[in-house]
Amino acid sequence: MPDRADATRGRGRPRSADTDRRIHAAALRLLADGGPDAVTVEAVAATSGVAKTTVYRRYDDREAVLRAALVEAMTPPSEPAGETTQQKIRWALEQTWHQMSDVLGRGGLAAILGDSSPRFTDVFRGVLTPYAEALVGLVRADADAGELREDLDPDLVVTLFIGAYLGELLRRGRVEDGFSERCVDLLWRTMTRP
Repeated sequence: MPDRADATRGRGRPRSADTDRRIHAAALRLLADGGPDAVTVEAVAATSGVAKTTVYRRYDDREAVLRAALVEAMTPPSEPAGETTQQKIRWALEQTWHQMSDVLGRGGLAAILGDSSPRFTDVFRGVLTPYAEALVGLVRADADAGELREDLDPDLVVTLFIGAYLGELLRRGRVEDGFSERCVDLLWRTMTRP
């Protein structure tokens, strides 16, 4: 027996992918500028130009809008680019940093660091998990293959990489292009076998 969603899917006008994109883009813009509290259905409607009733037809509440926007923006990582272990780690690190800077922005990062919206923090951590796990997996696989030190703690390495991004943002207010290369190059000496 088809479920209720399947039974009602054929009725009415087809759902517009462009409308969803506009809603998601507005939610992410509001999040980046003002944090999760700035993402209300009313603000999303005003920013996206989509009627509030249309937003509510698609999403139950602002949390559902945020979750959908984050999931859309943070597609699961693909096979890492690069040929060497160092290039693959740098690629995965840049993908993780992209999620923090371009998807969350300052407003989202501030909310997570200050834990001002624990439900949002949980949603974001859930969406970020595939990226962090991909990076941990790369480090672990390369350690198992003998490319990196066998006693290396992959979780700690990932925490150091993510912390480097946040530390640079705190110190300078921005993270320059090429910073990930410098981080990987610096930590590479401690990650490789003596």
